Amino acid sequence: MQNITLQDQTYEKLREMIIKTDLYPGQKISESKLMELLGVGRTPIRESLKQLKKQGLVYTFPQSGTYVSKIDMSQAVHSRFVRECVEKEVMVELSANMDKKAEQRLQVILDDQKVEFEKGNISSYHDLDNEFHRACYDIVGKGQIWNWIKEFSVHLDRFRWLHLKNITFDYNPILEEHKELLRAIKSKKTEEVKDLIVSHIHFMVRSQSNIIEKYPEFFLEETVQDLNEAHYDIL
Repeated sequence: MQNITLQDQTYEKLREMIIKTDLYPGQKISESKLMELLGVGRTPIRESLKQLKKQGLVYTFPQSGTYVSKIDMSQAVHSRFVRECVEKEVMVELSANMDKKAEQRLQVILDDQKVEFEKGNISSYHDLDNEFHRACYDIVGKGQIWNWIKEFSVHLDRFRWLHLKNITFDYNPILEEHKELLRAIKSKKTEEVKDLIVSHIHFMVRSQSNIIEKYPEFFLEETVQDLNEAHYDIL
């Protein structure tokens, strides 16, 4: 059980490092450096890399090595669509079932997010963004659905991190949108709840081109071309 737990921890840490570009798109991976950095043996590193390969986050080039995959914008588009469709219904259900305990749970997350913003801790601020949404799913008994979404939304999450880091952290829109969403949920204004969650999930669309132009080497070129040709708004 201890080895399994260690492997799970190693996998989650490597996954987070890829999302937050500590391991950046296109970077060659050194197993020995990861072992030293994470303080684990070769087995959990290799097993974690196998899991990440199945998710399309790393790939092996014969006689060259293992590399971090580039961001797949097609996957990001599909993930955004699924999350938007599901989350509207989750938030409406939450509005119908909100009680004082649930309200307090969500308010604590928002209070913590405010603290992390004031401290300039972008990583914890990002994690609390996810925690707010995860808690909403969990409150209405749909935590497993959040876990499913998390697994296939990793390319969307990678883009969201770049957007937060480069565009929105300084003026803090995520926390303000969370506050507005919680207010509408408490007031049971279901149409406003739907509108707010759609706006929240799409809030990065204005910077889509800017992010891709700033980090062209981070993205799969063919998926960016497909995005431009289809005129998709990814978020």
